[in-house]
Amino acid sequence: MTKQLEHDYQSLTSGAGFTQLNNHGLIRLTGEDRLSFFHNFCTNDIKDLETGQACEAFILNSKGKILNFVHAINLPDELLLYSNGTNVEPTIAHLDMFLIREDVAIEDATTKWTGLFISGEKSEECLAKLGVELPEKNRFQRSQCQDFDIMLGNLEVAGFGYLLLTCESQLSSLESALAAAGIAKCSQEALQVTRIENATPWNGLDVSENNLPQELQRDSKAINFNKGCYLGQETVARIDARGRVNRLLVSIRFSETSPTGLSPTVGHVLTQDGQPVGNLSSVAFSFRDQCHLGMGFVKRAFKDPETELDDCVVIR
Repeated sequence: MTKQLEHDYQSLTSGAGFTQLNNHGLIRLTGEDRLSFFHNFCTNDIKDLETGQACEAFILNSKGKILNFVHAINLPDELLLYSNGTNVEPTIAHLDMFLIREDVAIEDATTKWTGLFISGEKSEECLAKLGVELPEKNRFQRSQCQDFDIMLGNLEVAGFGYLLLTCESQLSSLESALAAAGIAKCSQEALQVTRIENATPWNGLDVSENNLPQELQRDSKAINFNKGCYLGQETVARIDARGRVNRLLVSIRFSETSPTGLSPTVGHVLTQDGQPVGNLSSVAFSFRDQCHLGMGFVKRAFKDPETELDDCVVIR
């Protein structure tokens, strides 16, 4: 572990730090029917989103499997779908396939905006120095950061923090302004540590087209069971009625010294008494807990906190 990585981690947790989100996606929907249209293709209630409100949602295929895990953000003239770790082109093609007469335009806006994620106990204090009006949790707004036009949301990207969207042309100057206010530039690796500590799943790591939405254990945040019909809803409702899926995403704490003496890696097979019970989807060394933490899918019988596996324990 490098001193720089630990320094970055401390900035993102006990101090104030920002990380550029290199692998994000942004879809923009415009037109009078944008809310009602997207409402029919995701798991959450979109039609009743207030202006400036955001929510998590899964976009599903006809079999109820996840195509994308997004934050849906309702702004005055547009609906933004923000995601991490995925190529948005398949999602756009999927939605566009169902457009018939609706007044909706769908655009890949990924390259128009650069995303920065700001977190840490002192982040609000430092942003206030720049005159930034801070949104409440799950709110998003157009804002000013000194002379810069930005969009700012308080969203769970790697745990809760501030998602700042800016155009590429002002990125360098904006980063300098953030640094001058005491918000340090931090690495992707450090952000992954805080993400895993906060158990925030990302597309391509913990979320894939092999997953059913209830496997992610985010029902209260991303699924509305009373909204009526949408693509994939039949599968979601059937799982809800029977009350179970066969595997679930959990957080895992590894022993300080594993039996093999090796650090766990993505894909690591989780076992109990030598029998496979799941697989690791994300892992990092936690400076907070001084051990490796991970996220992974386990069979339902092994989902409960404090369940002991061969080289780790389920913690949530």
